[in-house]
Amino acid sequence: ELAPIRARRAEFEKDIPAVYDILKEGSEVARAAAAQTLSEVKKAMKINYFDDMELIKAQSKKYSGEN
Repeated sequence: ELAPIRARRAEFEKDIPAVYDILKEGSEVARAAAAQTLSEVKKAMKINYFDDMELIKAQSKKYSGEN
């Protein structure tokens, strides 16, 4: 059962720089997906502080003494 897996590993072992390139590409894809998910979570939780202009206006109003 493991023979195909071992054969594939042996092929990858022949080109270590290619393995690093594959890992790098995968990391970039994962990083982008994580950033998108985090953005959606922040928006849903209303904690997207730097992009939420209404929050910024409300905080400005609150701390400037305006009611």
